[in-house]
Amino acid sequence: MKQIFKTTNFLSSCAGGKYWERKALDRRRKPANAVIKEYVVPKIKEVSKIITFSKKTKLLDIGAGNGFFTFYFDKICDVCGIDSSEKMLEMNPVKKTCQMDARRLKFKDNSFDVVFCHAVLHHIQEMDSVIQEMKRVSGKYVVIMEPNRNNLLMFIFSAIVKEERQALKFSLSFLKRLIKKNGLNIIDAFSYGQIVPNKTPAFLLPLCRLFNFRHAIGMTNIIIAEV
Repeated sequence: MKQIFKTTNFLSSCAGGKYWERKALDRRRKPANAVIKEYVVPKIKEVSKIITFSKKTKLLDIGAGNGFFTFYFDKICDVCGIDSSEKMLEMNPVKKTCQMDARRLKFKDNSFDVVFCHAVLHHIQEMDSVIQEMKRVSGKYVVIMEPNRNNLLMFIFSAIVKEERQALKFSLSFLKRLIKKNGLNIIDAFSYGQIVPNKTPAFLLPLCRLFNFRHAIGMTNIIIAEV
């Protein structure tokens, strides 16, 4: 079993802590899955148009889970993944992971070049605390990706699943206001794609690829900001 470094006995930062330890997560798609790759890689390429990555680039992946983004960032930079769920981290293939509360990061100021989180904020009540911690430990960039409630399928999914319901707030304009309120300078902000990583059937990938561009009802809102 993979050893997970625990920084402290912590209170889970995510709403519904048991939700991220449930047995059903054993069936979660692995990062190398074709659907996950198609979901992740085009988004990293969009971010790479603004941020230059190298093996010397230190990136922190907050809410790394079982490694959807951590796995691919690990190919282009020096990545460390954190999550509140021990179960999810055990499934993460990247070596540098630790179990940690996103509201109280155990890193020094400016420890990373890029601090990244994907689909984390809508699971947390203290969103400002997480963003302030991201800002504190970043020496340059903060990248945040959240569901787009203006996408009809995402709206329905968020309305049905209790643990996802806070995503109903997350229009791109809401996310931009949240980032600006916390003192970050937005470089780029857009909605992108049409894939739900754990739900989209593989046979629909050729169709989904047609939507791999920026558009108002894209599934994912993406913010790239400077500290």
